[in-house]
Amino acid sequence: MKALITGANKGIGFAIAKILGKSGIEILVGARSENRGQEAVKKLSVQGITASFVKIDLNNFDTIHNAAKEIDQLDLLVNNAGIPDSHKADRPDLDQKKATFDYTTDDLRETMKVNFFGTYEMIRSFLPKLAENGKIVNITIPIQPNNFWHPLAYQTSKAAQNVMAMTYALEFKNTGSSKQIFGVMPGGVATDLNGHAAGALGALNGFIKSAEEAGELIAKLALDTENHNGQMIQFDGKIVTDYEVQLH
Repeated sequence: MKALITGANKGIGFAIAKILGKSGIEILVGARSENRGQEAVKKLSVQGITASFVKIDLNNFDTIHNAAKEIDQLDLLVNNAGIPDSHKADRPDLDQKKATFDYTTDDLRETMKVNFFGTYEMIRSFLPKLAENGKIVNITIPIQPNNFWHPLAYQTSKAAQNVMAMTYALEFKNTGSSKQIFGVMPGGVATDLNGHAAGALGALNGFIKSAEEAGELIAKLALDTENHNGQMIQFDGKIVTDYEVQLH
């Protein structure tokens, strides 16, 4: 089996790569930077994992198209890479104190371009290479704003990504395809984007997970034999079955 993981040079992506690789799956490390990608490949190889670097920049569709030309077959596509907001030198990438009023149209446009259009281009480009029983896993987030969690650019881009996944899932079902696409929401995870430490207390659900804990959850869902097509699965295993309960 062969798995392509975007943003696999660090954090959750690297953790997923390590766990899947140890199960015997060949890993394609998708990353923007060749240096960081190759360094991740070295770390995986030392652990006996078969891995290689693939240049993937969700903000540069040419890299996606070039990668798709080089890869002839894929069993698992993990869309992990993304951004929480447009980058600014004087602010953290995920600034939870940023007021909704402070978001600009450029913030929304840049985040949407990467998280929605970039992920869409990944799916569109690699779907012809995906095995008949292959899986596409999107790493996503809850989209309901609350007092603790309401980063506008991040949530709106992921909401669009979730709708895209559910729509693809419907097409798979209606055409009799055995392919699956689903989203996983790993919850609060310690990454360099948010500056959190694993084990830190949070306003929701008790603590912040390590990237390794999040990676284990995602890898387990990617490898099991259940049909998760169209599902949005929370870190606790709960499936978000209906985004519009009040309409039914």
